[in-house]
Amino acid sequence: IYIDDGKILLKVSDKGKKSLKCKVLSGGLLQERKGINIVDVNLEFDAITEKDRRDLSVALKYGLDYLAQSFVRSKEDIKKLRKLINKSHPECKIFAKVESRQALRNIKGIVREADGIIVARGDLGICLPIYKVPVIQKKIVKLCLENKKPVVVATQMLDSMIKSNIPTRAEASDVANAILDGATHLLLSAETAIGDYPAKVVDVMNKIIKNTEQYQKETP
Repeated sequence: IYIDDGKILLKVSDKGKKSLKCKVLSGGLLQERKGINIVDVNLEFDAITEKDRRDLSVALKYGLDYLAQSFVRSKEDIKKLRKLINKSHPECKIFAKVESRQALRNIKGIVREADGIIVARGDLGICLPIYKVPVIQKKIVKLCLENKKPVVVATQMLDSMIKSNIPTRAEASDVANAILDGATHLLLSAETAIGDYPAKVVDVMNKIIKNTEQYQKETP
């Protein structure tokens, strides 16, 4: 069991009816509201839960332009959400988050059905060996461009800036390379949600993007 994008790793040693006993293989600070991943297990559940339906009915009242659908497994998940949205707010677009092996197996259908794609590298880096994520990212971006769909690269773009007012050189290169690959959008998350320098992060990313796009204009 992975917690917080793999920062903590547990191995199940015993199971009860409503509990698990685990051994800590890789420890860390366990904070509230962190994600949990169970790899190599296909969890069969409804694409849209009752809570999702309640949340959706509230969200659509605000006239949203976009909704991000988490853990999309196939194009059928997107169709179910679109059917609900179309009842009251058909102009709302769906961005499908690609963050599982199931999604990768069905990626062509997902790209065709969704209005846009989010490459969610945090969960991809758990369900896949981390060294495969960069190439997977490039393949998804390429597929989206071929299908004329916007594509968002997300997770840990400038992660060090949660606590630092400058990014690492590797992070700056990561942002630039996502643009060079053809990503149409970049997504900040923890950097602006809980970071110490949210405005600075946006400014730094904006400068990297503009500088990279200028290079593209000047380079045949």
